[in-house]
Amino acid sequence: MLSIHVIIFCITVAAGYFLTPFFIELFSKGRALAKNFRGESVPQGIGIIFVLCSLPCYVLYMLFSKSETAISLDFLAILMAVFTVSFAGFIDDMLGTRDTLGFKGHFKALFLGKLTTGALKAIVGFLAALTVSLFLSPNIRELAVNVLVIALSTNLLNLLDLRPGRAVKFYIFSLLVLGLGEALAGNFVNLTFFIPLVGVVLGYFPFDLKARCMMGDAGSNVLGITVGILAAMHLDFYEKIVLLVFLLLIHLFAEKYSLSDVIEHNRFLRYIDRLGRS
Repeated sequence: MLSIHVIIFCITVAAGYFLTPFFIELFSKGRALAKNFRGESVPQGIGIIFVLCSLPCYVLYMLFSKSETAISLDFLAILMAVFTVSFAGFIDDMLGTRDTLGFKGHFKALFLGKLTTGALKAIVGFLAALTVSLFLSPNIRELAVNVLVIALSTNLLNLLDLRPGRAVKFYIFSLLVLGLGEALAGNFVNLTFFIPLVGVVLGYFPFDLKARCMMGDAGSNVLGITVGILAAMHLDFYEKIVLLVFLLLIHLFAEKYSLSDVIEHNRFLRYIDRLGRS
């Protein structure tokens, strides 16, 4: 099984690296552009390749692990949730406007009878988190915490995806921390399932880092929900409570203040944030 995982990882890294330029050209011709932090118009929503390029490899993964029936329903639910939030984010990338911002703004508009793509994305994200949590949670209290951790983790990566490479760097760091814990606990199945997605993200990463494109919510939703799901799988109840408090505080802070300003005013965070950026 180790060899097939290595093969799948190499295939998805190559797919992400070699196919991203084609998607950049495709989106540029279709005028699917947005202004980045420099005011330059670049293709947005390229993160849709995370699910599109990893799908064939997930078929291979399921074929080679079909005997593991105990995990099949859990991972099918996870796969469905990841793909769903990606396409919800893609709708926001393509159709969304920036006249309404933040949870408060989107749900205020919803209560006034106006559905925004941001509200739609949040509702779909919550339902996806609930779907996965139903399979991962042994009781009601775990269910409630898992839903919030997964949903807020998904949105956290949206908040971070405001500078080239920032969201992917946080994603890699989070996977290393959570992945190390899973490896030490011997839960290698949990890690190998995410190999196709991680491979595509790493292949795409150089183009994001050099500001040639933006992944958009189609991509950041994928990064966020996978981090949240791994946290729900690995952390115990009280560790998830600590993480949930942190996520709530970050979101409350981001409603009023800029995370980019915080990063720019911290020497270490600024160095990591700019590392590798052209």
